[in-house]
Amino acid sequence: MALVDPNVLNPFVLMNLAVAPVLAAVITAISVSLSLMISRYFFKSYTFSGFGYLLGLPVGFAFLGASFLFEASSLIYNADPLLYPAFFWIQMSLQSEAFALIALSYYYKNSDTSGSGMRLRVRDMLVTILPLAMVAIPFVVPTFALASEPYFNYAGLADLSFYMRIFNIAVIGYIFKNTIVSLVKAANVKLLYVPAAFALLWLEQYSLVLAYFDNSIGAVIGSAAARIAGLALFVYIMHSVTSRRRIEIEARKAA
Repeated sequence: MALVDPNVLNPFVLMNLAVAPVLAAVITAISVSLSLMISRYFFKSYTFSGFGYLLGLPVGFAFLGASFLFEASSLIYNADPLLYPAFFWIQMSLQSEAFALIALSYYYKNSDTSGSGMRLRVRDMLVTILPLAMVAIPFVVPTFALASEPYFNYAGLADLSFYMRIFNIAVIGYIFKNTIVSLVKAANVKLLYVPAAFALLWLEQYSLVLAYFDNSIGAVIGSAAARIAGLALFVYIMHSVTSRRRIEIEARKAA
């Protein structure tokens, strides 16, 4: 029987308690594995190219994988009045941090520094610092609440999750726009799967926003499906790109 609670933190608690732990474990294992694979692919690209802006991609996806672990942990300790909200808080913070780091990588990749050397203009600094400042909010606010009260405020954290998911939606939307514009300009149709993968991650966050309002199990399942599909598409893209590069390198050596 679904739990109807306006202050639900972990959406998996909306499912049948006999099924939720097993389903959450499977979804978490797949999500973490895919996230770490993507992080590994991007880290290889970073070490190969040496471009500093790429570092946010492997770190971002590593944070994303860690957030899924804390999501599962909050479900395991859903009866604990302290660990349950604490793990949820860490999950939300890491997830928003992950998307912000990924967005910053794309921002630096496409930033125009011509004519001004390496100095950033005030506008550029604001655009760069703003996502980091927004990600810092979920660290500061719950910490203040914990210091002022003996336990986390469930209702406050539930509302915070809504705002942070709106933030995630906005950040992923920025990444989607950035990737699709750059790929279209470069006429690189083969990598249009990249914005498609981000669109699926955007859909995951949107589904969780819907679940916040109506505690819909369908929205929760849809969010998990969109997440896995998006991450799997990323792995497919990275594997295809690296395989193609490997073939090109071997062909050059053979020539």
